[in-house]
Amino acid sequence: MGLFCCPGVFGTLARAAAKAASARLRRLGLRGQAADWARRASLCEMCHMRIVHRGVSYCGRPFLDKIRRVGAEDGCGCPCNDKAKDPSEHCPITPRGLPATTIGDECDCKWCSD
Repeated sequence: MGLFCCPGVFGTLARAAAKAASARLRRLGLRGQAADWARRASLCEMCHMRIVHRGVSYCGRPFLDKIRRVGAEDGCGCPCNDKAKDPSEHCPITPRGLPATTIGDECDCKWCSD
């Protein structure tokens, strides 16, 4: 009952599960990865939102520790390397620490502005 009391929680969990499955397929070599993932991951390692939990770097607190979040304040909760390897992902903040925006193909996140 707790999952369905708050609007959007089920959808948020479903998206997180899809991202986790995609990361697993990427680790198995069944999905492509971003060509510049190492550069992206190195930017994550220097970020003020980065948290290390059980030896893994996360963009903010791990997702299941905080499901409801504001990306530019809390991060997305994804493991940094998995996030960096996903070609469809973007950093939630700009190089100045403001919320990143994407309009069409234009993005001002840390990864795209570099």
